[in-house]
Amino acid sequence: MVRFAGAFFAEAFFAEVFFAGAFFAAVVFFAAGAFFAVVFFAGAFFAGAFFAAAVVFFAAVFAFLAGAFFAGAFFAGAFFVTAFFAAAADFLAGPVAFLAVAVVFFAAVVAFLAGAFFAGAFLVPAMVTSSCAG
Repeated sequence: MVRFAGAFFAEAFFAEVFFAGAFFAAVVFFAAGAFFAVVFFAGAFFAGAFFAAAVVFFAAVFAFLAGAFFAGAFFAGAFFVTAFFAAAADFLAGPVAFLAVAVVFFAAVVAFLAGAFFAGAFLVPAMVTSSCAG
């Protein structure tokens, strides 16, 4: 009977040790699982941060390219405005040159008529004087 009781208590002791070992193993596996879960979520966080940084980077690249496009459009617009004013100046240069020639021509006509008038004013008295003298 004592042997049976000793065997019973020995078996209970070993069962207790087994269950205690199983409990500690479960605690270790739970802690390891929690650690790896934390590592996983940290990795997911950093992956999300990486993708957010990538989105911000590509948005910055897109904004840079859009800025370059609009700067190019601005300079192209400035070029075409300059070309427009150059063409307008070329267009107006013809009529201005024509008016300058016309002014010079009419000045020559006026000078010719004035010369003729003054020549006539000189010649008429000279003719009258010479005809009276003759």
